[in-house]
Amino acid sequence: MRKYLALLLFALITTVSFGQRNYQDVVYLKNGSIIRGVIIEQVPNKSIKIETADRNVFVYQMDEIEKITKESSDSKKSDSNSNPEKRKGYIGLSIGASIPVGDFADKSDGLAKTGIQLNLINFGYLFSENIGITATWFGAANPLDADGYDPWSYGGIMVGPLLSFPPSQKVEWDFRPMIGYSVTTLPDIGYGTEQASSFALNIGTVFRVNVGDNVSLLLSADYFSTKPEFEDYGFEQSIGTISLGFGVAYRLK
Repeated sequence: MRKYLALLLFALITTVSFGQRNYQDVVYLKNGSIIRGVIIEQVPNKSIKIETADRNVFVYQMDEIEKITKESSDSKKSDSNSNPEKRKGYIGLSIGASIPVGDFADKSDGLAKTGIQLNLINFGYLFSENIGITATWFGAANPLDADGYDPWSYGGIMVGPLLSFPPSQKVEWDFRPMIGYSVTTLPDIGYGTEQASSFALNIGTVFRVNVGDNVSLLLSADYFSTKPEFEDYGFEQSIGTISLGFGVAYRLK
């Protein structure tokens, strides 16, 4: 008899433990988001703190919450919604100021003034939580500090690693060092124009503000450097700029 009671008690404990492991806390927010994980702290009528399966911790005020439930964690749907705000990548465009620095801005050298840069493609995709790949296709123009001449114009394709860190659920910070290929057009200062291709370097950062499930706003700052050699004129021109941009992106799953 005691043997059967012991077995029954063991089975009961195992069943309860298994059931607890297969249920998770689910927080339904008024903005439509669903957060799944374990509530690790709760202040009555004020706030909760929930930890998701990927170890992210979020705090929500009670007036942001529609309801809190416990649901099964067995389904694939549960896994995919453990952090609904997190997406793997983005593609978008941005525009901003191109500010010359160094020799490029020197009045005895590049003569460049602040111009404009257009990133027709801003792309990033994460292979893991924090590491991925980034690329951009851009064009820029900087007028000369002299009247009556065409501007410096250049553009290219850059690619490199993406390091991403989320300061909060709605903001993601990216660091993106890139290398690539650039084509520069020499301004016509009375002797004709010439194009030259060159290796290029870009070191930049982007803040992505997630304003919806599918849309992010982009705030970027980049340092760009290249040194094209114009064979017909027999000289090299150091081009260095700091660009500050604003844009919009579609969030990739």
